[in-house]
Amino acid sequence: MKPVRTSDNELTTELEAARSVIESRFLAGGQILVRSIEGIDALIASLDNLIKALDANAVADTTRDMRVAAETLLGLSDNHRDRLSAMDLLGRHREILATHVGDMRSSLAYMRAFTVNIKIVSSGIAEAGSTFESFAQEISDCIESGREELLQVELDIAELKRGLATACEESVRLDSHLRMLLPALPNELSESAGRMAQHYSRVLLVADDVASIARNIHKRVVRVLQALQIGDSTRQRIEHLQAGLEFVARQAGGGDPCYAGICHALLKRQLAAAKGEFDGEVSEIEKAMSDMADQSRELLKLRDMAYGSHSEKGQGFLDNLLARIEESLVLVGEIEGADSAALKTGRDTAAAAAHLNTRISAIQSLKNDVQYMALNTTIRCAQIGERARPLSVIAVELRDHGHHLEIAANNGLTELDELTAAAGTLATAGQGKGDLSATEALGIAARLIRSARERAENEIGTLVSRGEEVLSILDESVERLAFDTEIGSKLNAVADYLADSAADGPQDAVLFEAPLAEFLAFAETLYTMKQERDVHRSFVQWLRLVPAAAVCAA
Repeated sequence: MKPVRTSDNELTTELEAARSVIESRFLAGGQILVRSIEGIDALIASLDNLIKALDANAVADTTRDMRVAAETLLGLSDNHRDRLSAMDLLGRHREILATHVGDMRSSLAYMRAFTVNIKIVSSGIAEAGSTFESFAQEISDCIESGREELLQVELDIAELKRGLATACEESVRLDSHLRMLLPALPNELSESAGRMAQHYSRVLLVADDVASIARNIHKRVVRVLQALQIGDSTRQRIEHLQAGLEFVARQAGGGDPCYAGICHALLKRQLAAAKGEFDGEVSEIEKAMSDMADQSRELLKLRDMAYGSHSEKGQGFLDNLLARIEESLVLVGEIEGADSAALKTGRDTAAAAAHLNTRISAIQSLKNDVQYMALNTTIRCAQIGERARPLSVIAVELRDHGHHLEIAANNGLTELDELTAAAGTLATAGQGKGDLSATEALGIAARLIRSARERAENEIGTLVSRGEEVLSILDESVERLAFDTEIGSKLNAVADYLADSAADGPQDAVLFEAPLAEFLAFAETLYTMKQERDVHRSFVQWLRLVPAAAVCAA
C-alpha cells in the first residue's frame, strides 16, 4: 500500500473548495444566461419592429412620393422658362407702348405750339377781337390737361420698366442656380428612391437572417442552461465524497492506511465517474458557448449593412441626399421667390394697364375738343376773310395733329390690350402644372427621407445596442463558465491523491469486513443518482466481499 501524502481532512477541504466554486460559478453562469435570454427576446422583438417599419407598402409609398418630388423639380425649369418668356413679351409690349406714348407727346407738343401761334397771329387781326385768343386758351388748357395725363402715363411706364428690369435681372441670375439643380437633383432623387427601396429590401433580408440567428442562439442558451445541471449533480457527488471521507475518518481503524486505501478505491471510482461526466458536459458547454459567441457577432452585420462597415453611424447615402436637399431648398426658395416676384409684376402690370387705359382714353378724347375748336376757328376765319387766312392754316395744322394724336392714342390703346394680355400670361405662367411647388415637393422629399432614415435607424440603433449587449453577456458567460482552472485543477488534485492512496486490489478487504460493510452501507444511503449506484455495485463486485458485507452493500 502506498503511503498517504495528506490527511482526509485536507482532502475534504480541497473538495469543499471545488464544491464552492462549482456552486458559485454555475449559479452565476446560469443567472447571466437567463439575462442573455431576456436580451435575445428583446432583440427578436426589435427585429420584428424593424420588419414592420420597413414593410413593402411603406417603402413603396416613400419611393413613389420621392419620384413625384423629382418630377415637380423637373417642372421648375419649364415654369421658370415660361415666366422668362412672359416677361420678355411684356417688356416688348412695354417698349412699343412707350413708342406710341412718345408719338402722343410729340403731337401734344406740336398742338401746344400751334395754340401759341394762334394767339400771336390773332393779336394782329382787329376783326378777330378776343375770339381767337379765347379759343386758343381753351385749346391750350385742353392740351395741358392731356400733357399731365401723358406725364402720368410715362411715369407708370417708367415704373413698369424698372420692375421688369429688376425681375429679368434676378431671373437671369437664378438661371445659374437652376443649372446647378437641374436635372442633377431630380435625377438624384429618383435614383435614391430606387436605392432606398433596394437598401431596405436588403436590410429586411438581413433582419430575417439575424432573427434566425437570434432564435438559434436562444435555443442554444436554453440547451446550455439545461447542461448546467451537471454543476448541481457534481456538487452533490462531491458532497457524497466528502461525507464518505469524513465517515472513514470517524470509524475505528479509519486511520489504518490499508483500510483507508480500500475505502479510497471506492471514492476514487466515484470521483472518476463524476469528473468524467462533469468534464464531458463542461466541454459541451464551452463548445456551445464558443459557437454562440461566434454566432452572436453575426448579430452586428445588420449594423454594417445599415451604416457601412467603415462609416460613422448615420452617414449613409440618405444622409448625403438629405444634406443636398436642404442646401437646394435655399436655391429653390430664391428661384420661387423670383418667380413670385414675376407673378406680382404681372398682376401689378395688369392693374397699371387699367389705369393707363383710362388716361390714354382721356387723352384720346382731347382730339374731339381740339378738332371742334379748330373747326370753329376755321369758320370764324372764313367770316373775317383774307386777313384771317394765316389763322385758318394754323387751325388746319392743329386739326391734323389732333388726328395724329388720335392715331397714336388708338395705337397706344391697342398696345395696352396686348400689354394687359401679356401681363395676364405672366401672372399665370407656370401655374396649373402641378399641385405642389418645388419648395413643397423638396420639403416633402426631405421629410420622407428623414422619416425613413429615423424610423429605420431608431430600430437598427436599438438592435445594435441589444446585439452588443447580448454579445457582452455571452462573452461574460464564457468567462464565468471557464471551469478548468478553478474546478478542474482541484478535482484533478483530489483524484491524484485518491489514485495514490487507493488500494490496488481487494486482497486485504477480508481483514476489514465489518468496517467495510458499515462504510458501504453508509455510502449507499448517500447516493441520489443511478451513476453512483452503478459505480457502487461494480465496486462491491470487485471487492469479492464475504456474504455479510455483500448483504450490507446490497
